[in-house]
Amino acid sequence: MKKIFLVTKLKTTNIGNEALSHEIIKLFHDKVNDCSINVNGRPFGLYGYQAEMLLKNDNPLQLFEKWTDDIVNKINKENDVTFKAKKGEVVLYANETEFKIDKWKALLKPLKSWYNSMFVYTKAYVERAKILKASDWHVYSGAGEVNDGNGNKNINSGNVFLRQLIEIRVAQKLGIKTAAVNQSVNLNTALFQSICAHVYSKMEKIIIRGETTRKNLINYGVPEAIIEVAPDSAINTILDTTINLHKNKNKVGFNISDRVKISEKEISRIVSHLRALGKEVVFCTNEPYGDIEIIDMFAKKFNVPNMSGHRNYKEYAMKLAECDCIISARVHTNMLSLVSHTIIIPIEGNDFRLAELLEGFKYPIPIIKSQAEGWTDKLLLEIDNVLVEKKYDFENYFKSIFEPCKKLSYRNATWMNDFK
Repeated sequence: MKKIFLVTKLKTTNIGNEALSHEIIKLFHDKVNDCSINVNGRPFGLYGYQAEMLLKNDNPLQLFEKWTDDIVNKINKENDVTFKAKKGEVVLYANETEFKIDKWKALLKPLKSWYNSMFVYTKAYVERAKILKASDWHVYSGAGEVNDGNGNKNINSGNVFLRQLIEIRVAQKLGIKTAAVNQSVNLNTALFQSICAHVYSKMEKIIIRGETTRKNLINYGVPEAIIEVAPDSAINTILDTTINLHKNKNKVGFNISDRVKISEKEISRIVSHLRALGKEVVFCTNEPYGDIEIIDMFAKKFNVPNMSGHRNYKEYAMKLAECDCIISARVHTNMLSLVSHTIIIPIEGNDFRLAELLEGFKYPIPIIKSQAEGWTDKLLLEIDNVLVEKKYDFENYFKSIFEPCKKLSYRNATWMNDFK
């Protein structure tokens, strides 16, 4: 029996991450033969390791290897335990107060990191280390974390991914097989690109979400032979088919994010155009806390209310399904709309994640790049193509192209059946 140490994001503000994590856990339980699965979140207890320490070192890779050697030596001294299955619960922040408390806690992280730098790892990591040592496989599902801060000038903004890379390398040194699944990889700094290549090259398997990530990993130095592409696991979301979907054909869901280049004048133009077509406009987002300021701005300046009445990703998908179409820059708002065969008009922020996913789905509407001049003109044209001209045959698209993609996403887990 394979003993699988599965890592994904278990506490999140992001409904999309909730969907991705819940569905990847379900896939492993449903599709992997002869296994026991212990589900884990981020590797808390490794706060002492920071990217700026590597950046200041003359040989960052050597220091990275020293860190992982020290951790391995300490883990080998821990008492052996019996590997036990653990389901793992994905939890959304319950309310804004809880989110704000965690933001205040984040201000203490520099002090916490300094204190923790005196330890190989803290007590918070001990039990996790013991289970890791008892595993056959360490499988990492990124859930939106596979970046080094998206170009943020502060190198420590990539520490979440760094600590995960440390744990994966530790697993490799403990003789545990490793894999990465269900992710896009977008690294902007040479430091993270080199460490990622160093760790990922030693994996048994890598399942990524699109061709751009494949090219990135190969350019970093990861062998192409271990890389495979499969759709995002969130498209396996199963909705309650007893409920009549698409209740309100006069409603359009709309969102932007802080990565979209747009003025208030352009927002007003889009909203006015939709209303002129007889559409009710609602703001919809899978990242409600991250978009608080945008939600408030849409409500106060454009009288666009925020979509409400959902408590989890399945309920959010059902609310999206009430709309005639969704205009979205949020990756998983688009993914959860497609699940119910709701038309999307996709907007690209400042990265490639959405584009590579939709390319894999052969989605008929070209993605609209929000960093390009005059992009709102293209958006208005596509709005008319969808809502007025009915230009695209979506009935055929969803039946003949999108639905088969759901089965392709099973490879995020079924690849493991190739290994004994």
